[in-house]
Amino acid sequence: MLDEVAKDDHATIASLAVAVGATLMLALGGWLWWWLSGLGDVRDSDSVFVKSVIFGTVASLGLWGVWLLIVVALMQRFAGTIVQIEPLLRASGFAAAPLGFGILMVLPVVSFGIGLFAIVACVLLTQAAVERVTGVRGGEVIFANLAGFIVWAVVLSLLTTGNNQFAPGPFLAESLWDLVASAS
Repeated sequence: MLDEVAKDDHATIASLAVAVGATLMLALGGWLWWWLSGLGDVRDSDSVFVKSVIFGTVASLGLWGVWLLIVVALMQRFAGTIVQIEPLLRASGFAAAPLGFGILMVLPVVSFGIGLFAIVACVLLTQAAVERVTGVRGGEVIFANLAGFIVWAVVLSLLTTGNNQFAPGPFLAESLWDLVASAS
C-alpha cells in the first residue's frame, strides 16, 4: 500500500489527514489517561488538554516534518540518494496511522504499553515507507529513520515537564515522573 500511496499525487491531502488524525488520537488518548488516572490535578485538566492535545499535536506534527527532513538529508549524504519529498510525505503520512492506537491509552493498566506500541509501530512503518520511496534497504535507511525519530522523541520529551505538558500521548508520563522526582 505504501508504494501506491507514494506514487499517487492525489493522496497528499489524505495522507496528511491520516497523520494529523492519528497524532490527535495519540494526544487525546494520553490526555484521557492523565485525566482518568488520578495522578494529575483534575483542576488543571483544561490547561493540560490545551497544552497536550492542541499544542502537543501541533508540536508533534512539526517535529514529524523535521524527522522527514532529517531522513532526506541523511539519505542524500550517506546513501547518495535524492529523496523526493512529496512521495515520502505521502507514504510517511499513512505510516503514521498506528499512532491512532494511542486513543486506547485510556485503558487502565496497559495504557503506557499501548502508547509505546503506537509509537514503535509508527517508526517501523516509517522505515518501510522510506525504503519504498527510496528503493534503498539497509543501514543507511535505518540510520536516517532512527536519527529523525530520535530528534522527534527527544524534543517532545524536553517539551514536557511537571508544569508544562506540551507533548502528546505517553510523553505525558514524563510530566508525572518530573513531579514525583521533584517532590522527593
